[in-house]
Amino acid sequence: MLSKHPAVFGSLLQEYNVARIRELNRERSARIAALESKADAEAYVAGVRAKIAASFALPERSGVPEAVICSKIERDGLVIENIMFNSRPDFPVTANFYRPASASTPLPAVLFLCGHAQEGKCADAYLVGAMTLAKRGFAVLIIDPVSQGERYQFINVPNSLAVAGRCVLEHNMLGKQLWLCDEFFGTWRAHDALSALDYLLSRPEIDPSRVGVTGNSGGGTMTTFVQALDPRFTMAAPSCYVTSWQRNIENEIPADVEQIPPGILASGCEMGDFILAYAPRPVLLLGQKNDFFDARGLKETFEECRKVYKLLGAGENLQLFIGPTDHGYSVENRCAMYDFFNLHGGMSANAASAETEADTSVVSPAELRCTPGGQVAGVPGTRGIHDFIVEKLDRFKAERKKLDRAGLKKMLLANYSFPDPDTVIEPYCRTLRCTYCTEQGALAAFVYSRFALESEPGILVPLLIKSEKYVKMYMHFPEDQEIDLYVPHLSAADELLDFTGNGLICGVDVRGIGETRSLNCDLDNVEDFFDAYGSDYHYNSCEIMFNSSTLAARVRDLLSTVAFLKSRSCRTIRMTGRGQGAVAAVLAAVLCDDIESVKLLDAPRSFDSMARERISVWPQALMLRGILKYTDLPEIYEALGEKCQVVNYADNFIRREI
Repeated sequence: MLSKHPAVFGSLLQEYNVARIRELNRERSARIAALESKADAEAYVAGVRAKIAASFALPERSGVPEAVICSKIERDGLVIENIMFNSRPDFPVTANFYRPASASTPLPAVLFLCGHAQEGKCADAYLVGAMTLAKRGFAVLIIDPVSQGERYQFINVPNSLAVAGRCVLEHNMLGKQLWLCDEFFGTWRAHDALSALDYLLSRPEIDPSRVGVTGNSGGGTMTTFVQALDPRFTMAAPSCYVTSWQRNIENEIPADVEQIPPGILASGCEMGDFILAYAPRPVLLLGQKNDFFDARGLKETFEECRKVYKLLGAGENLQLFIGPTDHGYSVENRCAMYDFFNLHGGMSANAASAETEADTSVVSPAELRCTPGGQVAGVPGTRGIHDFIVEKLDRFKAERKKLDRAGLKKMLLANYSFPDPDTVIEPYCRTLRCTYCTEQGALAAFVYSRFALESEPGILVPLLIKSEKYVKMYMHFPEDQEIDLYVPHLSAADELLDFTGNGLICGVDVRGIGETRSLNCDLDNVEDFFDAYGSDYHYNSCEIMFNSSTLAARVRDLLSTVAFLKSRSCRTIRMTGRGQGAVAAVLAAVLCDDIESVKLLDAPRSFDSMARERISVWPQALMLRGILKYTDLPEIYEALGEKCQVVNYADNFIRREI
């Protein structure tokens, strides 16, 4: 439902995030401008390589994965092997290996990474790209990403119609549940790709000195990432991903869950640093004129990276091609990729044109299957990502020790970006115009006196006082009061209509809620706050890259509000939180002694249930990375003792907007 009370500060989070990334990029641009020598460039490259590796924290791989050749096809001068290998124990990756039927070995090789096409390795653009490379003398390994091709993750899962068989939605669901287990979904994707590289390089046909990687869109993302994580690639051609995170944020472009490396912006990196991680490796940057991944950002990234390449004595190794059409691995972009790999793979020059591409009709998708039924989920003994999640949840639950309130406070301050209440100062307060409440088009019996607290530069926190109509409108915040402070699920003004208390009744809209609910980034589905690619998801993604979290930022807003109330000599502060607000409220109560009590309405039952249930509608903005290593909501409720009252729990699946 739409909030009845307007989002009067609806651009707040957009402009806040634009300002913070512009400031970081000004600092980064100054660092690049200061590079003057080859030694400077080498030091810069080594620095960003280490930062990227830290963001992904890849698990150890145990050599070449054991693979099974499921079937083999010889067709139109090509040999095609349908292969399965495990990138993790009992976690199969389905792939096709293409090579020319008659060619001298060793062969140059390409790892082909698919974008977000549901067909995975059989999607038209990727199939023709892989087959054409093989026709030109390359060995090519193309793999199905998680939730694509033969690797769907939600087959026969109850209540999964909203995500099942829709790869980006499956990704986002798994991504937020992995986040609670201290894992980044992008690392799973990168680990699959690098395990595929391990297998590819084990093939006797391959020349390890000529190994490329390419992909488009989501595959362009993974191409960009994995070539920055492994020295064995000798050339790369990412398509329709590289721009800049600044352009994405300015343009209100949400990214898929694997496209938001944690802490990467806080470390001072931009997209271009992934290109520089192994500079001066040959790289072709591919884009499209009319792509939502802004071509202006691609050009800017190319120019800044070319400076570093030139300092390293290999400016010609970095190339740029922008196709004439929309987002996608168009024939123009594919042909530019063929020529680039021909050049850097040491192959003879071949005219790259649509007429020279392979005929994909010679092989059917059914012939390219690796599994008998078309899905790994039907293969006995295999596991999906959620099986690994449950395994971790069980281990965390068995190993963690319950913390008292002091221990919880220490843990939160040490591991997350929560502010210490002792350092939170009284915020500047604006007095805003009062407003009458409306309900179903008629004036309700209440008026709201409105204030806005500046909890940090660029952030306003609306604070509302509810009073009976015509009785009192406050143009200043009254002193020496008992306060019943309400933290809403979606809107203080709407939800205060039914809220009562014993003191001065106030509601606070933490960032992204109520009056600050974003009007950016949600134009296609503004009515659903929990849209998988809505503003709440997008701005939390920004926080993740800034090494923070929306939840911690909202708790900062609450602590700033408490500091303001204390500055007005408020005698007692009783806090009530509802839905999403319940989580922020209870964490604020753990951190702050000035909150006398906290009452929770429609509260989440546990973080564990958010990760353990196959489908969780609670947003990722409510989830702290790896929190289940340390504690869970029931343990927090218990540690607060009589200070905390849980009135009821919200249904996890049915009630999307409480």
